[in-house]
Formats: sequence, structure tokens, C-alpha cells
Amino acid sequence: MNNDVKILSSTTDFNAYFNTNSISEDTRKKFETTDFLVVPSKYKENEYYFAQESISFVKFCRQNNPENSIDLLADSEIQIRSLHSFDIWMPIIWVAGNILLPIAINLVSDYIKDKLKGREKEDAKVDVTFIVKREDEEKTLHYSGDAKTFKESFEKVDLNKM
Repeated sequence: MNNDVKILSSTTDFNAYFNTNSISEDTRKKFETTDFLVVPSKYKENEYYFAQESISFVKFCRQNNPENSIDLLADSEIQIRSLHSFDIWMPIIWVAGNILLPIAINLVSDYIKDKLKGREKEDAKVDVTFIVKREDEEKTLHYSGDAKTFKESFEKVDLNKM
């Protein structure tokens, strides 16, 4: 299984999601007031879904890391895309700044460990994407690989040089 972290320059435009789902101005402002935002991914034209682990990950973060704010980029009910397997389909996580990325990675790592409790001998894949704002640029970090090697895969990346 390939456990590489892929880093790409990106520009994420949420306007289509905002318009399709009539997202309020208050929700749009969450980018300015929230440390971590769980954002949906586009599935088809005008269809956006949150990943299977979105709600439980937000609850986990609020319980285990109350000093940083986390929220869903949504006004009310959300659509979850469920994939039936033991794999861990994490949400796309928007990170307010480069300095918060190690915290986000540790939260995901702790969440994975929690999900694997009692099933340590089973193979599980994790899929997660971080979108990081850094001054005037944006980077996307994507990991799809073995759940057990998630944290060590990110330890190989110099986050200061991305």
C-alpha cells in the first residue's frame, strides 16, 4: 500500500457549494473565525457530500482539543457519503494557518488510533485531505494509505518547507 503524502498547490473555490446549498453569510464567515473547518467534497454537478467520519471527527476534536475551534461548513443538515468498509474516510479539513497543521495531523492520528481500538490486527486504510491557507497561497495535502502508518508518513514531511 502506498503511504505517501501528496502536496499540491491549490486554489479551492467554495462559491459553487455556497450557491447550490444557499449557504448563509454567517457560515461563509467561518473561514475567518474557525481554526479547522470540515468541508464537503463535490461528488457530481451540484452535489456535495461530507465524508463518512465528519460528524464523529468534529465531536472527537471538540472533546479532545477544546482550545481550537472546529466546525462543519454547513448551515443545517448535511449529506454524508457512507462507504461500507472498515476503512476510515476522513473529511476534507480546512486549516486556518500553517501553524495549526501539526495540531490537525495529531488530531487525525489520535482519531485513527481511537477508531482502531480493539481492531489493531485488521488492515485499515485511511483517506484524508488537508487544505492549508498560508498567507496568499494554499496547499493541499492528501494521504491515502495504511491507517497504522499515517502519523509516521507525515513525520517524513518537512511542514515548514511545503
